[in-house]
Amino acid sequence: MLLDQNRTSSTAFTPVSPAERYAKALSSGQFLPDDAQAQAVHELERVWQELINRYKASKKAFRRFRRQTAPKGVYMWGGVGRGKTWLMDQFYDSIPFRRKTRMHFHHFMQFVHKELNKLSGQRNPLDIVADQIYKEAVVICFDEFFVSNVTDAMILSDLFQKLFTRGITLVATSNIAPDGLYKNGIHRDRFIPTIEMVKTHCVVLNVDAGVDYRLRVLKQAQLFKAPLTDDHKVWMAKRFSALTASQTVSEEPITINNRIVETLGHTEDVLWCDFRELCMKPRSPSDFIEIANIYNTVLVSNVPHLTDLLSEGTRRFIYLVDEFYDRGVKLLLTSEDSIIEIYQGEKLAFEIERTRSRLLEMQSDEYLQSEHRLIKGNSELEVE
Repeated sequence: MLLDQNRTSSTAFTPVSPAERYAKALSSGQFLPDDAQAQAVHELERVWQELINRYKASKKAFRRFRRQTAPKGVYMWGGVGRGKTWLMDQFYDSIPFRRKTRMHFHHFMQFVHKELNKLSGQRNPLDIVADQIYKEAVVICFDEFFVSNVTDAMILSDLFQKLFTRGITLVATSNIAPDGLYKNGIHRDRFIPTIEMVKTHCVVLNVDAGVDYRLRVLKQAQLFKAPLTDDHKVWMAKRFSALTASQTVSEEPITINNRIVETLGHTEDVLWCDFRELCMKPRSPSDFIEIANIYNTVLVSNVPHLTDLLSEGTRRFIYLVDEFYDRGVKLLLTSEDSIIEIYQGEKLAFEIERTRSRLLEMQSDEYLQSEHRLIKGNSELEVE
């Protein structure tokens, strides 16, 4: 089943439109007036109103609607910290019916691969997956739409055609314009029709405006210490002790996805590990998904100079931050370098910009007050 991995909602409320939510954010000073954002809100409001009209037109909520009447979605792209995810989440939260899902794009692809493995040997497995998705979600919201490998590209080429034919509405955020997706990838010519489908079924908007809202942190908390001076171990130990007061603490290893993880300490919901244990050993994104599902607070000690010589460790660190950020996990770090200088290489320069931005936001009061968002059903995707 598809999972709204990050957000929950109920049909029992009076919907507040995306435009109303954005106006409230402007009046509170959370955002500054921004023409690019205003255009995105205008399009999200259009989609929302069309969905509301369809919802009101049928007590069965979409079961009798024609597939060809699906509202045209929105694809918002631009640099990190431009408010894309916030805007999409306000749109998602404003929808008063259950046939919707919101997830990070790599979670969606994990779900698709898992379902295809289950259907191995059956005829037309992608049709079965598409039917399952459409049955449970007529609105799909993707955060961080990014295609990086040929397998995903070829699957998406067929799956998106089937989903759009069935009548889904897509709202997505990305750091990349549609025409830049899967750039220079193997057999990219076969992916071009997918790009054209996205452009046909979505209004494409660039929301860059030169303002990084994640840098407008309300208040820097003491969650990050650099450099690794003689007292950094004591600094982290004090925070671990404060976080785990009155809890039973263990220093025994834990098991994540059948792999042993050595710890510096852990309780039922707080984990303290060394960087080398989490990022310098064979770990997959699914390991960080599982850690984020179990622990609401993670402490990572001894982040070294991240360079191209440590590209695999750096990539795992990027996965870790992305997953923890998406799930509201509170992250404390001791590092050799500041957030701005945390990576001193070239291979992952594009990806690390998002990591820097998210590390800054993860220290804000607003983020610290956010809820820990769980994946239900042992990481399976399911809609409410």
